Amino acid sequence: MTGKKTMTKPKVLIVDDDVAITQQLFWTLCDEFEVMTANNLSSAIRRATIYEPDVAILDLHLPPTLDAPDTGLRILDYVKSHLPASKVFVASSDPSGEMRRECVRRGADGFFDKPLDVERLVATVRRTAVARRLAAA
Repeated sequence: MTGKKTMTKPKVLIVDDDVAITQQLFWTLCDEFEVMTANNLSSAIRRATIYEPDVAILDLHLPPTLDAPDTGLRILDYVKSHLPASKVFVASSDPSGEMRRECVRRGADGFFDKPLDVERLVATVRRTAVARRLAAA
């Protein structure tokens, strides 16, 4: 035992019911990050609890309430109350300023419109993960 810390990859949780988006983000991020995915409320809560992600990317419109943001907002509330150091970025097709304000009020650290600008999202996740690592060092 040398006493040196081993650097583990930062953890990212992707919560989206769109398989294409989930897979694209997974493959884009998996070399640099430990990536977990979830597609509904129960799998998102379970993975957030077990893996304690550094960053979560969260869709709002998830089963069983696809036509409303209720499920995504519940996940946002859970992550921010149980894992306050985790950063949460909401990715949504809901264009309303009211929804953005509600997400920020509940603790979201950023908001990305769908269709996603994947390069911008990945750059934000990288910056956030590096800043968290530096703060923890």
